[in-house]
Amino acid sequence: MSDHSSHRRFDGTLVTAPFGGANVERTAREEYRTLLDEHDSEDVLVITGAPTSTDTFRETLGAELPGAATPYVTSLVVHATDVLNQTDDRIILSDALRRELLYRFLADYEWDTEYLRRASEQPSFIEDVDAVMGTISWQTVTPEETPELRDITAALDAFHEWLAEHGHMERGQLISEALDVLSGDARDDVVDFEAVLAVEFEEFFPLDRAYLDVLAGDCELVCIAEENASVRRTWVETGPITDYVSFSETRRGTAGAPSTRPAATAAYFADQTVPEDPETGSVSVLATDSSDEQLAEVANKIEEVVAQPDWSYDDVAVATKQSGSTVTDIIEAFEGTGIPTESTTVTGFGDDPAIRELLAAVRHLATDGEERPDHGPDLDTERLDRIREMDSLEDGVRWWATDSGLKERIAERATPLDARAQFGNVKRAFRMAEFLEDTEFVDATWASFEEMLERAHDYAPQQNQTSATDLDGGVRVDHLQAIKNESFRAVFLVNLVDAEYPGDPFLTRLFPTERVASMPDYPGVTDLDEPDVDATFPTTSTASSRPFARYHTEHARRRLAIGAGAADEHLYCCLYEYEDTALEERAQASRFLTTAYENLSWLTEADDPHITSEQAAEDFLLSRVDDALAEVRRANSQDVSVSLDEVEAELGEIQDLLDKSGARGEKLRKALRARVEFANGEVRR
Repeated sequence: MSDHSSHRRFDGTLVTAPFGGANVERTAREEYRTLLDEHDSEDVLVITGAPTSTDTFRETLGAELPGAATPYVTSLVVHATDVLNQTDDRIILSDALRRELLYRFLADYEWDTEYLRRASEQPSFIEDVDAVMGTISWQTVTPEETPELRDITAALDAFHEWLAEHGHMERGQLISEALDVLSGDARDDVVDFEAVLAVEFEEFFPLDRAYLDVLAGDCELVCIAEENASVRRTWVETGPITDYVSFSETRRGTAGAPSTRPAATAAYFADQTVPEDPETGSVSVLATDSSDEQLAEVANKIEEVVAQPDWSYDDVAVATKQSGSTVTDIIEAFEGTGIPTESTTVTGFGDDPAIRELLAAVRHLATDGEERPDHGPDLDTERLDRIREMDSLEDGVRWWATDSGLKERIAERATPLDARAQFGNVKRAFRMAEFLEDTEFVDATWASFEEMLERAHDYAPQQNQTSATDLDGGVRVDHLQAIKNESFRAVFLVNLVDAEYPGDPFLTRLFPTERVASMPDYPGVTDLDEPDVDATFPTTSTASSRPFARYHTEHARRRLAIGAGAADEHLYCCLYEYEDTALEERAQASRFLTTAYENLSWLTEADDPHITSEQAAEDFLLSRVDDALAEVRRANSQDVSVSLDEVEAELGEIQDLLDKSGARGEKLRKALRARVEFANGEVRR
């Protein structure tokens, strides 16, 4: 929903930086250095477009300061939170608590439009309408033409009023509410700087720009916008940021040629130019048969990479197109191989064994012991009965966690990184119990706590965080937008098949895509024409005549550019040949990867990785038996000869390996025996 009428004039300087992380960092350092000539570092506020990139710019700009001095760097959302914490008594809800209250608010809500009344009967309705409400809330837009969108906006307004009556607000209100504070008399009480340097300005929404304008006031203002790099803003607004703003002074930063092959590949994805080969770094294509094998191969390659001197897991990132379950699937796969992970946008709440154990106890308490859970260790009924007699939910659940030995079990069974994450999740559960007791929204009962905990557990893989989470260390697993302007020594871009890049245009499950595409007031880019596409993207990746399809194709390509740009030394483009379906349909390689392979001479196929993880060793061992059996069956069915000596030699080597592997070898021996029996049609019971 682009609105070119929302033009804003700033009294300051706009510097546009050519695409590329090195260009942005160089421009930011130069402008920061210039501001330091006139101001002390504590008087220069550096504000980023996303919380995830604050550490990057803090480190980059910190090089310009002497000694242990640290730049004053924050993000729009964090700054707005600080403003409201100083001026507003309302409680800012976490994502989990906000989602829980929205579920309860909408459970009996009466919709005006027939479409939403029918849709509300579907199991996924609240989750689907929640996503649209969240988008409207963060942008503070008011749809006026589509009846269903007006209906959703009315429900959102009523939800906000309901929250305000009980002294709460949601995170989607942060910037709009803080903007009201800065526009009033309290501004001088919360503004403590003389100059503002805004980076990632290309991603600022209209509301973000209004906030920055009021925040800067009479202070010196410099904004840096990277060309052909916006992915967040161009999801809701077409064209470059310069179409919506004007400044007292405008200039373009200097352009440097990409210094590494990953950076050159990112530039190709962003603007379709073919740079000179930097001859530094590598870009490899990692191809496997299936998506499951893709993750196993990525895990094995990660182990191979971090086995090198001076490498660690947090030097590596794995990036997906979408967040939610796609990210959690990778996290679960890596955890199965012993690789530690971290994510800024998805919590581990859903697959945390500590939370599952706590949930089992809460289920028992919620049913008064009538339906005893059939899982969860040490559900001592006497202990649970004692908790039931306590007056406080929070005190009860905290006492149970201590007395049942949950904390000790976390420390014993988890790695230090996993233990830290699990302790964090348990603390969030404690805060949920505390919230129930402190709010008038919901009855403070074990049944209410169970419902809240169940929902947080069940929907954790589908929900994204709107704030940056504390990183626990390990391989970073996130969607592409979340790693923008960060840097890792190795980045794996997964699922580079055409069904994913570009895939089909998708904005919401609440309405059919064709209908959304025709909504002029949907809070996203929908009602388009050809000039809109051409003004936003310099690339041409599809022959489609539909502007909507063209736009979202080029947007997917730009996301790949952002992901590739996060790799400092090694970039791995990962794909698979067959879909994991019953028919095993062939997956087409992404058109973006295909054209890059044709035009960029430095793209090569990845070397076969050495077996560096226990899981990879098991998979190889089992696959060799499968291959040997397949060779023998093929010999029988196709009347061809096969060398049994070679098969026997391989099986003999496997047998020797198992003999030397003790109990672990015996376990694998049973698995191999089961494979052979299954191949012969035998079923062991």
